Parts: sequence; structure tokens; C-alpha cells
Amino acid sequence: MSNKKNKEIQRDDSESEEEQESGSERDSDFDSDGNYVGDKELLADFEGRNPEDCDFHGIKQLLRQLFLKSNVDLGALAQIIISQNYIGSVVKQCLDDGQDDDDDDDDGSDGVFGMTTVINITKRKDENCIKQVRLLLTTLANDNADDRVKALVNKILSDDANHVGLIINERILNIPAAISVPLFSSLQNELDKALKKNMPYTFQYLVWICKTYKTGDEESEVLFANQEEKPLVEEALASFDVDVTEQAELSQWDFDGGAMTPCRKVLIFEGSKFNQLVRLLKEEVESA
Repeated sequence: MSNKKNKEIQRDDSESEEEQESGSERDSDFDSDGNYVGDKELLADFEGRNPEDCDFHGIKQLLRQLFLKSNVDLGALAQIIISQNYIGSVVKQCLDDGQDDDDDDDDGSDGVFGMTTVINITKRKDENCIKQVRLLLTTLANDNADDRVKALVNKILSDDANHVGLIINERILNIPAAISVPLFSSLQNELDKALKKNMPYTFQYLVWICKTYKTGDEESEVLFANQEEKPLVEEALASFDVDVTEQAELSQWDFDGGAMTPCRKVLIFEGSKFNQLVRLLKEEVESA
């Protein structure tokens, strides 16, 4: 008996492609990480579910997209996300009618298309992978931020009285931003339920790592991989940018015939602004 709890369902509005492709053409539609990068239109239904053990490899792959070659034990981080499966969701494709949800031949490891969750990196500070995340944030700030932001990052990570939540909002390419709306609505509800049970999800600060790209000089517009995150920047207490060119596969970042520079934008918020951030990202999706 499966313990999966289906959440909101999101349908991609694209139309299906009827032409049959050759094997070589199909292979060329996917990058080295297995992300679909072709220009064929697809039709699919997705649903949010509580993370399960069978999602381990899919979650780890999504974490690799975000953290790239950083010194973070992504397997251990994936296990934490699964262990707190009452908080957050993974995005999976809806099963066809009649398909057995408990099919032992399909462990779902390759079927995780996205995830949205938050981890208390203060409460879990003694776990090795969280130590690595905290060290990474400190190092990135020291190497890329101004003095004010460096001081803030070091302050919030050194004061255990202030709990810090790490928001992870990740999905594969070509999954529309609209799917983030039900996922964050679900996360809001789950956090409310956890707080009523006195669980450690009251955050004084939130850290949000966004995938961004620069297309030219320093004055060029910053592009967000997850478009719904763009309006959140103005609400941040502090932010800084990190160039991850040396860690990313540049072949993945083509833009109008030119190469984009892959970056990460680290945002720090007051924890009390979480509901406002969710409202802003919903408005961004609805206005698109």
C-alpha cells in the first residue's frame, strides 16, 4: 500500500508532437544531465507528492543542478529531504489510468521533475552535509559579497538562537513556472501544520539560492532559471551573486547564439516574510 499523498495537479499547456523521431534525434533532445532541451512540444500532467525513498536519485540529481560541484554530500542532503517528507513536495508525472502506483518494476528514481522544500540548517547544524552547506554559504559570501553582507551571513549562521531555513526550489528545464504556485501553497500549509505541533520550522531568516544567467556585460539583465523568483530580489535583506562558470557545462547555456554565464544569486530574507514571498511569486506567474 503506497503512502504517497497526491497534491495539486499541474498540466503543461504545450501540445503533443505527433511526428515520430529517430533514436538519434531523441537522444539529441537531452543534455548530459538528462534534461530535455529539444524544441518539441510535449503534453504531460504533473502532481506534487510527499518525497519517498524511491525519489532519492531524482532528488539528488536536482540538487546537483543547484549545487553543481560544490563540496556538499548531495546524497545525505537528499536523505534529509526524504526524512522530513511532511514538509515539501516532489513533482512527478501523473500515472496513466490503471497503472499500479506500487509497481515494483518502476522505483520512480528517474521520474522526479522538481521539488520544493525548506530545511532548518540551524537545527540540523551538526549533520555533516548541513555543515558543508553552511560552510559553502559562508565561503561564497566571503568571496563574493560586500562587507555588510559578509557580516550578515556570518551573524545568522553563528547565532543558534536564530533559526535559518534553506529554501530549495528546483526543477528540470521546460517544466513551466506555473507549477510553483501549488507547490508553495502546499508548503505553506505544511509549515502551518508543523508549527501547530511545535516542530522547529519557525525561521528568523531564510536563505534562497536562485539559478541565474548573465548574457553580457555587468549592465545586462539577469535571467532567472525559475522566473517566479525574479520579484523576490527586492524583498531581500541582502543578496550577492556567484559566477559558477567553472562548475557548469557551458554547452547548456546558449542564448540567442551566444553563451550565457551561469550564476547563483543568494538571497537572504527575514523569516516572517515567507508568506509575502509566496504571494509575490504567485503574482509573477499569473502576470506572465
